[in-house]
Amino acid sequence: MRSSRQSTFTLSLEKGDLLPTMLMVPAVALVFCVMVVPLTYGVLLSFFDFSFGAFDPLESFVGLKHYIRFMGDETALCAVVNTLLFAAGAIAGDLVIGTLAATFIHSFSRMFARFLRPIITVPLLVSPIVVGLIWRYIYDPQGILYWFLDRLGIPFEAFPGVTSASTALLSTIIAHWWQVVPFMIIVLTAGLVSIPVELYEAAYVDGAGPVSIFFRITLPLLRDVYLVILLISGVDTIKIFDIIFALTGGGPNNSTVSLSIYAYNQGFANSDLSYAMAISVIAMTITFVLFGIPFIRQNRNRTDR
Repeated sequence: MRSSRQSTFTLSLEKGDLLPTMLMVPAVALVFCVMVVPLTYGVLLSFFDFSFGAFDPLESFVGLKHYIRFMGDETALCAVVNTLLFAAGAIAGDLVIGTLAATFIHSFSRMFARFLRPIITVPLLVSPIVVGLIWRYIYDPQGILYWFLDRLGIPFEAFPGVTSASTALLSTIIAHWWQVVPFMIIVLTAGLVSIPVELYEAAYVDGAGPVSIFFRITLPLLRDVYLVILLISGVDTIKIFDIIFALTGGGPNNSTVSLSIYAYNQGFANSDLSYAMAISVIAMTITFVLFGIPFIRQNRNRTDR
C-alpha cells in the first residue's frame, strides 16, 4: 500500500516567494488602514444615529432610517440630479473638446507640439479651489467675461452665469472643462502617438479624407483610452466638490448642490454625520454602478477574447 504524504505550502527565501510577499505587506497594510477601515467605519456609521460625545451602539442603531430619509429628501434628490447632469456635461465636454484639441495639436509639427503641450497643461497645476475662485471673478457681473460679451453686444441677461439658477450648473461645468481638458489632451495624445502611421498612409493612398480617417481609424483605436478616461472622469465628476464649493457653494437655490456638497453640509454644518455618511454611500454606489461595473465587464470581455 503506497503511503501518501500531505504536502504543506511554505514560503521561503530560497524559493524566492517570501521576499515579494514581505515587500507587499506594507502596501497592503497601508491600503487596509487608509481605505478599507475608514470605508467600513463610514458604511457602519450610516446605520446608526451618531452624535458627538456619548455613543451607545445598541441604543443608536436605526437601520435603514437615513436611506429612507434620503428617498424623501427633496434637496438630496435634487443633488442626485445635479450630480448626474454635471457628470454627463463634464464628461461629454472633456471627451469632445479633448479629442478635437488633441487631434489638432497632433497634426502640428513635432517641435511646435512639444512647445504647445506644456503651456496647455498649466491649468492642471492649479488647485480646484483656486480654479473656482478664479472663475468666480470671471463670472462677476463687473468681470472680464461680461466686459467682453458687452463689446460683442451680448447682454448680461443672455448668460447670467452663476447668479441665475438656470445657468449656474453650466457655469460650473465650463470651469471644470477649463481645468480637466488639458489632462484629456495629454492622455489622448499618448493614444494618438501609439497609432501606427502606416494605417494613415494606407488610408490616404486609398483616397480616404480626414473625416473618414478620424471616424474609421482614430476613434476605434482610441477605444481603450476612452474607457480609462471614462472611468477616471466618472469617479471625479460624481464626487465633485472643490470647484462647486468655491464657485457657488451649491447655490443659487440649490441649483448646483452636488451629493458631496450636500453631504458636507449635513455632516459639518448640521452635525448629522450619520446622514452625511448615508449620502456618501449612495454616491459611492452610483459611481460603482455607472462606471465601475461597465469597466469590470469590459476588462472581463477583453480577457475572454
